[in-house]
Amino acid sequence: MYLRRTAIIAAVWCTLSGSAGAFVVFDPLNTLEHSFLNGWRETIGIVLTQQLDTIRQLAKRLSAFTSLGKYVAPNAPLWSTSGINNALPASDAFMDALNRGDQAGRGYAAVARSRVPVGSAFAELGEENVAAEDALRSALATLDIADSVIMAGTDQTGRIRGNRRSEVDTIAALESDVSNGDQEQSTTAVLDKISAASLIRARQQDTRMELLTALTEQLLVDSKRDRDTDVAAMNMQLTRLNRGRSVAASLLAGSADDFRSWRQP
Repeated sequence: MYLRRTAIIAAVWCTLSGSAGAFVVFDPLNTLEHSFLNGWRETIGIVLTQQLDTIRQLAKRLSAFTSLGKYVAPNAPLWSTSGINNALPASDAFMDALNRGDQAGRGYAAVARSRVPVGSAFAELGEENVAAEDALRSALATLDIADSVIMAGTDQTGRIRGNRRSEVDTIAALESDVSNGDQEQSTTAVLDKISAASLIRARQQDTRMELLTALTEQLLVDSKRDRDTDVAAMNMQLTRLNRGRSVAASLLAGSADDFRSWRQP
């Protein structure tokens, strides 16, 4: 009995195993999941394709659409210097300082009028001439300040002009790289050009600040000189107002006595 049952089970199992390929198993949940994943992958592929197209459009240089040569300024003005024919050695020294710089101020000293040493001038004025001493000290200070400002401005101008050739060459090299229409240049190369342009701009701003500082110093010296002139005029006006009546009365009193005592020879 046991053997018969075992034989029947084995026969049924063999029958089912032999005909398993004829049955199709359908799982709705599994089918829906795979359908969703396939649609999601397709959507991601479309988005990535669109992003790639956008990146390719952005990566195209402007030279792909137009010539970059039209942005190059032809015949850009260059720095120029002119010498003086049959100039004095002092004039040549000052022009050389304006073209190359002169930190020691020798070029300016060669053309500037020398000031007589003060010596014992203040001692000779005496204690009663305080106003004259103050005026003299103020004028001497103005001259010293003007000398310092002019020497510094001359040196700054000379250093800027002396660096003109290297700066012009740098700008010309950058201009050539920027106007290059090569389509194979990477984004890094373009960013390097932008960085180089920013560096040149920063240096030119520093140069501009030096020139503005020199001009401001010169204006300060001129303002001080104008103020000293105004103060001198105001002091004379105040002195006339404060002492004018007594001085005029003294002059009139003396004139009246002279007229009374005068006799025709």
